[in-house]
Amino acid sequence: MVQDAVEYLAGWVAKTFKLKFPELCSTTTEQHLNESSHGHDYGILPWINHLFYGGLIVPSEEFKNNILRIERLFNKITKHKIPEGQGVVKKLTKKIFNRMEMPEKYYPVVQKYVKQRILIRMKYLNHHSNLLNKKRKAKANLQRLQKLRRLMSYDIIFKELSCNF
Repeated sequence: MVQDAVEYLAGWVAKTFKLKFPELCSTTTEQHLNESSHGHDYGILPWINHLFYGGLIVPSEEFKNNILRIERLFNKITKHKIPEGQGVVKKLTKKIFNRMEMPEKYYPVVQKYVKQRILIRMKYLNHHSNLLNKKRKAKANLQRLQKLRRLMSYDIIFKELSCNF
């Protein structure tokens, strides 16, 4: 996934655990007030922050770095495929969590992220599969049409030849 998408998903996960772990995130308003020099809110924001000003949950730098590491481990372990079998989320979360140096209390956060990543990957692979099937059908239809044209042109030539005799 692209880094912006990973950051957005990290913000979503942080939002779901905002009450339990407030250190994971802040809102765009809080973040911008902390960054401004006089406590005023007059600076120019990045476009996404401008669109969701005040309502977008921004993950903390530490959480964002952890999520980026989790994403790399997720891609390395799954090899860009969907794992098969039962308890996929639980097994994958354990593998990733064992390779991370995070407090045990964040286990449900990692599990939520892994579950969403699997769902996103399934949706992407299904969409990609549907596109490939449509492409194959279009190619097969084109080949049928080309074959039909050849047969029709042979038929016309044969009729012309038989009429001349």
